[in-house]
Amino acid sequence: MTAGILTMALCTGLVALAVFGPWLLRHAAPALVRVPRLAIVVVAGGIGVWLVTLLAIGPVLAWAGAGPALLPERAAEVCQRCLTAANPFSADTTETLIPAVLLLALPVALALALGAGLARQMVRRSSRSRDAARTLLHGARRQLLHGHEVALVDAEHLFALTFPDRHGGIVLSTGAVRALGPGELAAVLAHEHAHLHQRHHLITALVDSIAAYLRWVPLIRAVADALPHYLEIAADDQARRHAGTPALVSALVKLGERTHPAMPQHSCPVALHAAGPERIRHLVHPSAGLAGALPAVAIAAYLVGMTALAALVHLPYVSAALTGCTI
Repeated sequence: MTAGILTMALCTGLVALAVFGPWLLRHAAPALVRVPRLAIVVVAGGIGVWLVTLLAIGPVLAWAGAGPALLPERAAEVCQRCLTAANPFSADTTETLIPAVLLLALPVALALALGAGLARQMVRRSSRSRDAARTLLHGARRQLLHGHEVALVDAEHLFALTFPDRHGGIVLSTGAVRALGPGELAAVLAHEHAHLHQRHHLITALVDSIAAYLRWVPLIRAVADALPHYLEIAADDQARRHAGTPALVSALVKLGERTHPAMPQHSCPVALHAAGPERIRHLVHPSAGLAGALPAVAIAAYLVGMTALAALVHLPYVSAALTGCTI
């Protein structure tokens, strides 16, 4: 393999994953819903693989091309020595108009900009979560139910939702507690606890924060749309194992609407909700057989392959940096 071939493979894989990834995700859904926690890793990991691949293109091009020098002579010598130490391919290069240092600086600048934007979005989400929790939990009282500490809101409307632990954790209305039987209440609490234990708020925050800047990429848009479904299915699996499918289905039917009327869904995207009648079909009639297995395997294999290709670029640079660019 040469640097040119690796560049073509990375670019082709990057575009193909961005364009055809949503199609694969849709067709793999019947298989992925059977293993929701693994599906979350695959779906969310797809964004990470795509970004790592994108950031690998500049560094591999720096191996293949020899452009004009922008740095002072001594700094240019150090840069060239590091490029040579990191390059696992032949030292043959092609003259280009783009300086190698620019090909290295652009991915670094992109990573820093994305990191800063991600941090900004995370802070904003945390602020919205805190404000929404403060509004909803005004006058709420803490109580232990089925081994879970919950915040009880005095309201007739049936609802159950979860904020991040630091903002209030599990929240139930008194109407929901009265309407749900012991088994149903245990199922709802197990569902909400799964959101906390499996760090679903953090996963959602990371993916949504990235999508805030890159939603124009079809893959990232599809992942951001599909992820909440798999998070709910994963929480349902935990509730089903704890309290049984009949109790969980009955609770979902009773809860019906998604939110408290004073807390519309769009006003608090950081709260995860136990209701959702669209999930009942999956609980009552789960998909069986090999439906979706081939696309799911294709996604996993593709992500592993793209990760390996990106590692061929990033690891030599890391190794060169750790060894002081010795050749």
